[in-house]
Amino acid sequence: MIATSVSPLSDNVALPKLEEVKAFLDQGKPFEVRFEGDEARISEAKGVVKISLSKEETKGIRMRKSVRKIPSAQKEFVVNSARILIPKKVPFKVTFGPKETTFRFDLDRYIHIYPDKCAVVGFNSLDEHPVSLVREFLSAFPNLKLYMPRG
Repeated sequence: MIATSVSPLSDNVALPKLEEVKAFLDQGKPFEVRFEGDEARISEAKGVVKISLSKEETKGIRMRKSVRKIPSAQKEFVVNSARILIPKKVPFKVTFGPKETTFRFDLDRYIHIYPDKCAVVGFNSLDEHPVSLVREFLSAFPNLKLYMPRG
């Protein structure tokens, strides 16, 4: 009898999506994970466009598109969280600032990771869904703060 390793179906589905997540992280591009039926869709997160300018109006303005270097601890958090959240069909969006990463579940509930601290915003406790799914990964960050919603 040949021994074979059997992995759950959810792991098989999540693996190609994890590669997409890693590709966005390596490029320093913001991305979002949405679900259409049972299918996970990973796409580049678009910012808010406040005005529209023609090519003529922007002529001479230098536009920089630099590749961000995501700190390894933040990158590891995103990959590990995606490994848990994608099979459970939890949508999220990841954006990057100069030195921080924002892991957003919706407009009012997100995790903001800085080099020296981590803020969990909009949850009453770390046991609340979906932050409870990634709570163990948050322990890697110093100075963890929980900012509960008012009201």
